[in-house]
Amino acid sequence: MAGPRVEISVNDRWNAVSCAAWFAGAGLLTLACGDGSESGRAQPDEPTPAIIRETCEDNPLLADCSTERPTPAPSAGAQPRPPRPADEPGRSELELARAAAQNILRASCGQCHGPALSPAAARAGMNYIDDIDALVDNGKITPLASDVSAVVRRMRDGSMPPFGSSGPRPSDRDIDVVAGFIDNPVFWPEYRPAPSCDGQLVSFDDLYRTALLDLRREDADERPFLRYVTLTNRYNAGACADTLDRDRFALDKLVNMLSTRARLEAPLAIDRDRLIYRLDLRDYGWDRDIEVDGQSFRDGWEAIIAQSPYAVPFVGDQADDLRDDTLTDVPLINADALLDVAAVGELYYALIGVDVTRPLSSFIRDELGIDVAENLADGNVVRAGTSRSQISRQDRVIERHEIERRRGAYWQSFDFESDDANESIFSNPFGFNQGGTEAIFTLLNGMLGFIIADRDDAIVAESNILLDTFQNDFVARTSVSCSNCHAQGFNVVVDEVGPFVRRNRRQFQRDDFQAVEEIYVAPATFARIIEQDSSVFLDALRRANLPTTGSDPVGVTYVRFNSDVDLATAAGDLGVTPAELRRELNLLDPRLAALRDATVDRDAFDAVFEESLCILQIVSSNQPDRDRCDEVLGR
Repeated sequence: MAGPRVEISVNDRWNAVSCAAWFAGAGLLTLACGDGSESGRAQPDEPTPAIIRETCEDNPLLADCSTERPTPAPSAGAQPRPPRPADEPGRSELELARAAAQNILRASCGQCHGPALSPAAARAGMNYIDDIDALVDNGKITPLASDVSAVVRRMRDGSMPPFGSSGPRPSDRDIDVVAGFIDNPVFWPEYRPAPSCDGQLVSFDDLYRTALLDLRREDADERPFLRYVTLTNRYNAGACADTLDRDRFALDKLVNMLSTRARLEAPLAIDRDRLIYRLDLRDYGWDRDIEVDGQSFRDGWEAIIAQSPYAVPFVGDQADDLRDDTLTDVPLINADALLDVAAVGELYYALIGVDVTRPLSSFIRDELGIDVAENLADGNVVRAGTSRSQISRQDRVIERHEIERRRGAYWQSFDFESDDANESIFSNPFGFNQGGTEAIFTLLNGMLGFIIADRDDAIVAESNILLDTFQNDFVARTSVSCSNCHAQGFNVVVDEVGPFVRRNRRQFQRDDFQAVEEIYVAPATFARIIEQDSSVFLDALRRANLPTTGSDPVGVTYVRFNSDVDLATAAGDLGVTPAELRRELNLLDPRLAALRDATVDRDAFDAVFEESLCILQIVSSNQPDRDRCDEVLGR
């Protein structure tokens, strides 16, 4: 679990360290400070020196910035790039994600390869390090393959930037941001590889037979707690079984980050191709009563299947037996469909034991045992403040507390809304009014939990201040946005408040100055705390046999699942081959006719999924419940 309590001396508190914004994970934060004397008495007649804030021209990732800009001309001799299909992500989404990667490349490698240099002056004639298109055209980036992309390989092996150069070195998180952009298929639709395993199919009959055979090997009193999660929809869509490790990682990480237990437990594969997994509700604390949106459920699984349009009851010899033995109408569901509902919103909070009917401050006090006011008064807090958040135009404050009820850390960041009361944390480092709060805390098993609260301290599912550039609508959602940004743990933030106050000491009362000295700690101390807290999470990933580098599998799977649906994906979800679905499209809702040549929106597919399933699976031995089919088909 968490490491030992970090002891910080009064004289060693705050100043802060390099790289990475709290939720953005990209770009270097720099500091602009004025001079001040060493007098401890405030001088009200002397104005507080201004903080130099980034503009949209400096950083297009700032909220409310327009991201439209001319497309760079291709490098000389570059091969024409294939046209983007109609289902490409929106330009703003693409440009924001591109900017996150380009900011890191510019900061880390721009000294030798930046656009301000001529080709003759740049190392190896390469002066386009922050131009993604040029990097692709010149073979420095291979879309969807960060492991073979030269810019990523050189940063990972430490050869770039070279030792001895004066520029900053990219952190592992920075490199993962660049690699995540390269590997995200949402941003490279023209490079998506064609399915390499066509014509394969695990039918619903196969699925129910396999699950029932496994269930019957267990004692009768164990069966009501067992459920099945599958990757067969991905396999049916044409993905080879041995290429689905990211989906497997996503499932393993998801169930453990939704757990209230102290032990990490991976779902158990029950078939040779590792496409069907058994999980025990008791392993994750899902066997308890929970409430979601005012509705009570006897366990977490019932809440999950109530939220998902893909949780359809089946009938038939094997399906009936499976339902009777497990005491649930829907004993199995696709892994990505489960993730789509369980990792977001009130259901996510309910599964990890967060009561959304109470304010965040109650959770902090009652569940974690933290007295925020007492910690601030005693100096048992670590803080950082910045005016250069990558995802907010306003100042932000980050704060750490030790969890008192158990081992672990609780971090929260405060965002500021645009009003006169919240102009600057530099003029009043302690008297600010937050516009919203984002919380990250260690779970019992070492994984991370996430909470978003609004300006009134009410727990909410989404932030109206923060930006998630990997979501189609840019909305930051708990927990997928948070998990994606904190794939390697807690992120370092560069503090600007401590240095500013120290250099302008005459502008502050003695008590305020001393409080800043105590709570806003030195860079090395801050880095040590971040590393220690993150090590708990990274150790949990290792114990769960999950990767500790690269993109977050939960966030990537959520984005993939919510992208537009093509013919192969639709066929996989419906339990047929793509060829069969193409032949039967005339029988289905006209909205799916577009699948012949293009894609349909995931929400539109959700709306007709069950009725399509009823039509396509009518001849199967195990098929959707007939009474429900009559209802959805209007018979």
